[in-house]
Order: sequence, then C-alpha cells, then structure tokens
Amino acid sequence: MKNYLKTQQNQLGQSIGCSLENNAPCQAIKGNIEGQYVTLTEIDGEISDLAADQIWASVSTEPNGGCWTYLPYSAPSSQAKLKQDLQNLFGFKDSTHFLLDIGGEIKGWIALLNPRLVHGVIEIGNVYFSHRMKQSKAATEAIFLLLQQCFKHGFRRVEWKCDDCNEPSKTAALRFGFHYEGLFRQDRIIKGRNRNTAW
Repeated sequence: MKNYLKTQQNQLGQSIGCSLENNAPCQAIKGNIEGQYVTLTEIDGEISDLAADQIWASVSTEPNGGCWTYLPYSAPSSQAKLKQDLQNLFGFKDSTHFLLDIGGEIKGWIALLNPRLVHGVIEIGNVYFSHRMKQSKAATEAIFLLLQQCFKHGFRRVEWKCDDCNEPSKTAALRFGFHYEGLFRQDRIIKGRNRNTAW
C-alpha cells in the first residue's frame, strides 16, 4: 500500500491519516541548479541586458502563437515589457522563477509556485519552453532537476496544474511522471474565460 493511503485509528475508533509528527517544514529552493544540458538560473532581481536579448530572440521568433493561449498573460509585446515581466516574476507571489540556459543562451523560463512549506507541497508552473528547446533533452532535464531539488528539500508533493483544454501540457505532465488526480471545475477566470483546472 502506498504511504499516502495508509491510515491509523484514533482513540475514538475513527480512521485518520498516518502521523507525521516528526515531519519538519521544507526549505525554500533558491539559487542556480546545474545539469548536463541545462542550467536553471534563478531570477533574483535585475536581469542582464544579455539575458534579455537572448530570451527575446526566442520569444520574438516563436512560430507558435498558441503557446501563449493557456498562460495567464499574453505574448510579450516588446523586449522591455518581457524584461519587466520577468523581473516582476509575472506577478506570481512567493514564487521562484528560473531562466533556462542552454549552451550559454537563455531559451525559456520555469517556476516553482505556491510553496506550502509546512505541508511539504509545491507546484511546477509558468512554463515557457521556447521553440528552440521544446521536446529536447534540456526540457526533460529541467523538469527532472526541479523534481530532484524539491524532494531533496523535503517536499512530499509536487503539483502540476493546467487548463483542462491544454492537451500538450497534460501530455507533458504524464510524460514527466505526474499522475492525473482530477478536475477542479470553474477554478478560475483567465483572460475573461472560464478555466477548469486539471490536477
């Protein structure tokens, strides 16, 4: 039986979840993470002009406008706007965002969102893999490195959530080893549209 399914009985004879009394709060994940194919560089303040030039080179030549459909923001209208959005972490509170450096060139970004350190839960999200890195070893390794760091820092659960209409994201989640857990109906409003969220 999987650990999360295990129960015990309290003094009233009721089934309750197994005790985690010795479970310590998780540590926030900060700093750069290096892999073989990609380096995740934490966005911590100002982004250099070189990094802004590099990521804009990917964004401005993105052939698939559909990659912005399910993100909560539209395609950046200029390099200056993109740089500002990145430095503001796209408005995600309490998030840790990383630029994806592949061979010395920034080709995307990814984030750790909604950390609940006491409960050991965090989410991988706000993923932009540009056309220069989609379905590559670097893309797979970026997810692997984040998962590795999350579990190393004591997280019990790593979440992947997306618009239920976003078939590529759902397929990617399954490919990366996540399990479908259900649908949150009418979970939020994004760009004036209803969003049902797949967990």
